[in-house]
Amino acid sequence: MQEKDYKKGKTPFGGLFGEPTPAKASGLVFSVATVLPTVLSFIFLLILAFCGKAETDGYQNQDWYLYANYLLPQISFALVAYFYLRYRQIPLKNALFSQKCKPKYFLIAFFLQIGLFGLSELNSIFLNWLGKFGYNDAGISLPSVEGFGFVGVFLVIGVLAPVLEEIVFRGMLLNGLKKTFSMPVAVVLCGALFALFHQNPAQTVYQFCCGTAFALVAIKSGSVLPTVLSHFLNNAFVLILYKAGVAQFSSGVLILLLCLSAVCLTGVIGYLIFKDKQESTVKTSEDKKSGKNKFFVFASVGIALCALTWLIVLCAGM
Repeated sequence: MQEKDYKKGKTPFGGLFGEPTPAKASGLVFSVATVLPTVLSFIFLLILAFCGKAETDGYQNQDWYLYANYLLPQISFALVAYFYLRYRQIPLKNALFSQKCKPKYFLIAFFLQIGLFGLSELNSIFLNWLGKFGYNDAGISLPSVEGFGFVGVFLVIGVLAPVLEEIVFRGMLLNGLKKTFSMPVAVVLCGALFALFHQNPAQTVYQFCCGTAFALVAIKSGSVLPTVLSHFLNNAFVLILYKAGVAQFSSGVLILLLCLSAVCLTGVIGYLIFKDKQESTVKTSEDKKSGKNKFFVFASVGIALCALTWLIVLCAGM
């Protein structure tokens, strides 16, 4: 992304947050992307209470309420993107055109997602381990997928969520991480923050694997577009299985899928790490140690809120 030089006191929000360094901006992105959905959800609940909707029995299971729960985070991400571009003084046109990448990375993203499907079994292993301590996953509620309802759910969860989540995590957040930390640390940290953001023990392991793999592809390609494809394929596959009523595969089919996934995942990760020398140019004049401190200071609110919510969900399931 081409960015204007910072001029003290001239940038939007500059007086509040100071110089828009990559580390500081990415830390703010994580905290705001975490806090804003909570604030919007609170406001939404206040509106429901004012309108008397909160007194309706079972309103939490109605489609309008479930759609709101999925849309509020996406609205928050769109606002975070606007805030980030204004804060870093990046024209929208520059941000869009900077996402061009070689076509091979879309093919890589496709095979990567096939590989990641097999890792969903790690969630089952992790949940079984938590079950030994009495944890019971409450599951995730979706709006009705009957008839045209599936179209609405697919657009919100299958299309909108992958686009905006990738812009925030593998775009804005990763942009600061890769300029502040070494590439391996930036990739793993991006995956860890992505998993923590979901604030759900049942999703932790799989989201960490996906977030880490997506970050590696984004750094190598210099674009979020391939990871948007991977993320879309993941969500679309889950929704199609849900619509079809497929809760689990037979042992034979499962073994075949796991073998195919293992081959794809090993091949893609091996290629990206050992064969693909393509890596987006990283330029920063910020001191590394100072940048790391700034990132964690500005991301601390989001990290603390996510960790607290994760623990509350865990304890609630005991």
